[in-house]
Amino acid sequence: MNKFTALIFLFLVVQLATKESPIKHIVVLMMENRSFDHMLGWMTLGGQYGNKNVTGLTGNECNFSLNGTKICVQPNAQDCSAYDPGHGPQTTTERIFNCEYKSQDSKSDNPCVNHSSLKQQPNMQGFVAAAQRGGADGLTEMSSFLPQDIPILSTLANEFALFDHYFVSYPGCTNPNRMFVHMGTCDGCVANEQERGQIKNTTLQEVLENNGLSWKYYYEDDPVEWFLWIEYFNQNFNNTAKVAQMEQFYTDAQNGNLANYTFINPTETVRPNMNNTRSFGLPNDQHPDHSVKEGERLMKNVYEALRNGPKWNETLFIITYDEHGGFYDHVPPPQEGVPNPDGKVNAEGFNFDRLGIRVPTIVISPWIEKGLLIKEPQQQQKPFNTSQFEHSSIISTVMKIFNLEYNFSKRTEWAATFDDIINRTSPRTDCPTQLAYIPPPTNFEIARIYSRNVKPTVVSKVKRMCKEFKPNDPNCGKNIKTFRDYASFLEIEMKHLPS
Repeated sequence: MNKFTALIFLFLVVQLATKESPIKHIVVLMMENRSFDHMLGWMTLGGQYGNKNVTGLTGNECNFSLNGTKICVQPNAQDCSAYDPGHGPQTTTERIFNCEYKSQDSKSDNPCVNHSSLKQQPNMQGFVAAAQRGGADGLTEMSSFLPQDIPILSTLANEFALFDHYFVSYPGCTNPNRMFVHMGTCDGCVANEQERGQIKNTTLQEVLENNGLSWKYYYEDDPVEWFLWIEYFNQNFNNTAKVAQMEQFYTDAQNGNLANYTFINPTETVRPNMNNTRSFGLPNDQHPDHSVKEGERLMKNVYEALRNGPKWNETLFIITYDEHGGFYDHVPPPQEGVPNPDGKVNAEGFNFDRLGIRVPTIVISPWIEKGLLIKEPQQQQKPFNTSQFEHSSIISTVMKIFNLEYNFSKRTEWAATFDDIINRTSPRTDCPTQLAYIPPPTNFEIARIYSRNVKPTVVSKVKRMCKEFKPNDPNCGKNIKTFRDYASFLEIEMKHLPS
């Protein structure tokens, strides 16, 4: 290489390194509690909605019941599942390692006891047995959807970038995994019981704001349940420029008023706006035993709002799921090299050094090639040889796109990034402007949900909301028995929330 050629090469390298990203707006929609195989495993069948190259199902994936009966995957998932499979940290470990959880005092190499990441490799054979120990039959855990059953998710997977090796950050439940996407750590938390303002860690949103970038958080349900346990969000709760109800998102998208970073929370309960044809007042988070169809409706609405808005050519839209929800997946979560984010260890000895079960993740932009299938991270995406795609990857990728640096945790330093898939020289013009029609719920479907008795978790939610918003009203939430009662309660309570 002569001197002139070397200078040209150096110039091109510098130009490439400093090239400004076309992405100015990043939108994250985090759904609830579905594994990859459960939702997209049958894309392997091909056809209109399929992709035979996906690491998915063959039909030969099976678990054994406690009495030795073989139970295999079946494409028979219901829109509203028969029950909510177990997905806490103990039962998730049971499912991954096919072991039985015992107390911390038990003397054993059983990974369900000592949380070892090294003494036993995950075999993904414990889903049915864990379900049966919890009183279920295990059939729901092994159920799955055909691609045509979920046309919105399947279409987006084929139109844009589908990740089939994206894992959750923590092998357990909702809130710790949602913390990872906001902070790159769960601060040692392993359950969903956090108090308002309890978590003090620096968030991605705080770093963006400190660097002159905007963020906004949209929700439809109880804000305390979803994010106010993080102190930074708690401080900004009454700032309607940063925290707003979901209907405002559609207005902002239509008017080109998107923040640099947007996070959308679906709802886990009924809501008073039954006449809203975007949501019909029904749960749309896809958490079992909620309707998958209503979650599809939410994805369709958000995508079409972005696609037909003036900022489409500057937008990156990420759809992912917080955790697997107890449903079967055949790909063992990685363990090698997974760093503890901040040195914290929970009371039972879990070191936060292995990932949770694989979930569907789709990254959407006109700057992404159609039908891109992302498998394990390539070398240019890996800060370390063992790096994987997980929830902390969202933080790391956002920081790279906006050319920012901040040390959130060892996990964000380690997580693989995916900014390099935004690599077209010009935006696509053939991205669909409208996705498949999702029929409205029937009166029977609505009545069935509204007439159901509320779960204990909803009772706890009501008590907490009363404590937060009506601390001096001793009768607050006393007569809530059905979801219709709860919807009426929210209609009053929502008046106190940002809109």
